[in-house]
Amino acid sequence: MFFEVNHFKSESGDVAQYYDQGQASQTVRIKETQSPNLLLGYHREWAPGSHTLALFSRFDDTLEQEDSSPSLLAYNRFINPLSGLTNESIGNPALFSLDYRSQLEAYSGELQQIFQTHQQTLIVGGRFQAGWNETHSQLERALQGTVTDQNIDTDLSRVSVYGYENWQVIETLRLSAGLSYDHLHYPRNIDTAPITASEDSQDQLSPKAGLLFTPTKDLRLRAMYSQSLGGVFFDNSVRLEPVQISGFNQAFRSAIPESVAGLVPGTRFETWGVGLDQAIRPTRTYVTAAGQFLNSDAQRTVGLLRNGDINSPVVNTPSGTRQSLDYREQALIVAVNQLLLEEWAVGVRYKLTHAELDGRFQDLPAALADGAGLNQDVSATLHQLDLYAIYNHPCGFFARFDAIWSQQSNVGYQPDIPGDDFWHYDLSAGYRFFQRRLEVRLALLNIGDRDYQLNPLTLYNELARERTLTAALKFYF
Repeated sequence: MFFEVNHFKSESGDVAQYYDQGQASQTVRIKETQSPNLLLGYHREWAPGSHTLALFSRFDDTLEQEDSSPSLLAYNRFINPLSGLTNESIGNPALFSLDYRSQLEAYSGELQQIFQTHQQTLIVGGRFQAGWNETHSQLERALQGTVTDQNIDTDLSRVSVYGYENWQVIETLRLSAGLSYDHLHYPRNIDTAPITASEDSQDQLSPKAGLLFTPTKDLRLRAMYSQSLGGVFFDNSVRLEPVQISGFNQAFRSAIPESVAGLVPGTRFETWGVGLDQAIRPTRTYVTAAGQFLNSDAQRTVGLLRNGDINSPVVNTPSGTRQSLDYREQALIVAVNQLLLEEWAVGVRYKLTHAELDGRFQDLPAALADGAGLNQDVSATLHQLDLYAIYNHPCGFFARFDAIWSQQSNVGYQPDIPGDDFWHYDLSAGYRFFQRRLEVRLALLNIGDRDYQLNPLTLYNELARERTLTAALKFYF
């Protein structure tokens, strides 16, 4: 049996990543509470190689947002009574404020059966998830009062069935094949004001394949191909269905960094991956190299304000517009780790990421959307190199030093955003005691006090933007 209950609460401002931190909102305030989240699991071994697993969960999430200067999208098309000409404009209307609240209650149940012999492992299962969302969105404008006051109830559901076969062809070669079917029903737009009660559905049959070849005990070659269908909120995060094939991730909530596009429901993913792992035992050297190609194709509805009367330029009518988002990412990772004596380890990790995004608003005039910077055909390339040294003493003392180099270039942005090139240095040290159940750690981050500008189109772990001292106490039980 497995049981978990947790409570989560956070309050924040705008925590999205930006190329220019000055673009972050100074007015938004966000509160999120999840209570309680419950998970219950069960595992039964009927006989050697025959296993049944079940997982049930309940989630309750409440998200509140207040913003006295929200980012909105307005399309204005009206006839000038003086000249008789038709005027069109797209932009972010001024003097608006937003009061938003979303409450989700969702349930998930999954049943899985595993049949295992010496040469093969068969995994079959099914998952059903359902949720109900109550969303309130109110837009007010100075001197105009309430413009929209929406209270909308929507449903979301997901049905997934899958099968995976892992066949040990010979001692050194294992082949994997899988097939999944997903049906997703979800609200079109309850995230960006003004919202809508409309709902949509998608189906996908997704093939999967993997290869694991170990010609020697110290060399492993990996490859995979996968298609999958993304979800809405929690549906891909709570599952028994395998999330990896040959060591590569195949389960995504979103591929486009959420700082760039937010969460895009019902995204279709296609993933390729190849990798090599080599252990050189006489010298205690370990090498890993992997390349991954990720394509995602999605279409969503974005909230839009219009003028309800073509003879008036006042935008006061809630609407929506379709946006297509095609994203491609290629990544290469090479890491070398070296053990020195019994207490020291050093290593180097290099990652190259190239990302491209083609975004189009399909229901807006192309010339206007291009001029407002809404339509995008952009790309970015990020190089990151991490040189590190680790020390662990049997008494419990430990330390680590990282020197991280980042270099980025960007193409297609209007106005242009130049790349950045910088080094970042971190040092941490600590002590583990009480049979390694307690850990005390101090860290000095960004020793050189170097700020930076990185485009979030290439996903990266955020580094401290100024010299920062952190302290941590952890208890393991």
